[in-house]
Amino acid sequence: MKPKALLPLFAVIALAIAGLVVLFMTSPDPITKGRFLVLPLGWLRFLIGFVLVTGGAGLCAYLWGKATRPAKAAGYALAMATHIFLWMVVLLTFYPIIYLLGVSFNKNNNIAATLPKQGNLLIRSGILPNPSDFSLVQYHEVLSQTHILGYQWIFIILAMLAILGLIGVQIAKRKGMDMLKVEQWTQRLGWLLFAVLAILIITIGPKQFYSLGANGEKVPAGSERMIILYIRNTLLVSGITGIFAVLISTTAGYAFARFRFEGRYRTLLTFVFVQMFPGFMALVAIYYLMSYLGLLNSFAGLILAYSGGAIAFASWIFKGYLEAISPSLEEAALVDGATRWGAFWRVILPISIPMLLFIFLLQFIGTYSEFILASTLLQDSTKWTVGMGLQNFTSGQFATQWGLLTASAVLGSIPILAIFYSFQGALTGQYTAGGVKG
Repeated sequence: MKPKALLPLFAVIALAIAGLVVLFMTSPDPITKGRFLVLPLGWLRFLIGFVLVTGGAGLCAYLWGKATRPAKAAGYALAMATHIFLWMVVLLTFYPIIYLLGVSFNKNNNIAATLPKQGNLLIRSGILPNPSDFSLVQYHEVLSQTHILGYQWIFIILAMLAILGLIGVQIAKRKGMDMLKVEQWTQRLGWLLFAVLAILIITIGPKQFYSLGANGEKVPAGSERMIILYIRNTLLVSGITGIFAVLISTTAGYAFARFRFEGRYRTLLTFVFVQMFPGFMALVAIYYLMSYLGLLNSFAGLILAYSGGAIAFASWIFKGYLEAISPSLEEAALVDGATRWGAFWRVILPISIPMLLFIFLLQFIGTYSEFILASTLLQDSTKWTVGMGLQNFTSGQFATQWGLLTASAVLGSIPILAIFYSFQGALTGQYTAGGVKG
């Protein structure tokens, strides 16, 4: 490839950069309107800058393709322009999250403090949080009345070591560590992490959240200072609900996939029909049933309500998964003398672990952020879930406590983000597995 063929490419890059510089240098002074800083025709300048970046990148890709592979030049231009556009959309989509994350690290307990008079235009206009206001005071306020017991610190340290170990195993995997050892250590460290977290969830209780009065007496913490307890409650409810969903769906899905009995087709149609209606339509019936059974304001009632809603969808998914597995595996086990239950327990369940994990995680994630049913059945603040605890910050007497709300939201999102990204392969890989046959 001749250097002269790249001259148009360099010219386009220079023109795009020059256009952006001119656009920035000729920007008018911002005007203060109320407490906001307004840039005249700022939307137009943003649009022009967006066109310069997207169009310039697309044209550069076209010229590069013209110089290297002329037949694919148009495809290169379209792909580059599309990628730039999508990245801009992604950044704009995540902007509210980035801003609220910045608010959680702000020393002010509100979403919009007094804007600075000097500095970057984006900071002075309030588009980006002010770095000079960075502080951990909101997290300190949220956790100030949380008291971890001595033996719980041991489990926290073990959990952190297990996480570091898992990270180290992944690094060793990239360095060429034997795959068998990688799987062994991943499994051991994963079970260790699961065990210590389960112990922490079970042992944390409402009595660990208090402040000390003037005479040294323990004063129960306010609902704004118990986010750790709410996370614990949510993990407990969501975890047990996920286990129930697995137990229900495996037996029901196996029966629908392998047995032929009267009413089978009509029951499956009923499952599909039930899924057409949103769950909140049954709130009155669920509330009356839990009140009649004496399960109001209890984790047991909430878990049963969640588990009942998981029967139809989880059973249908597991049924579709099993119909993609040849029945000859079970038939061979039956010929060898196994019972129907033995074939199910020793043959079907071991090869269905990825789908069982998928069902568990799907139900876990679905109930972790649920609010309507939880707020209907739970009244005691010590039994609230994360969603109810966050809602409490917006129902104050005077104003929303944005700093405490965002800090609590960040803490509440850590477990679900960790679980989702740790098992995203199981989630994305099994969505189509349950839909092979209907």
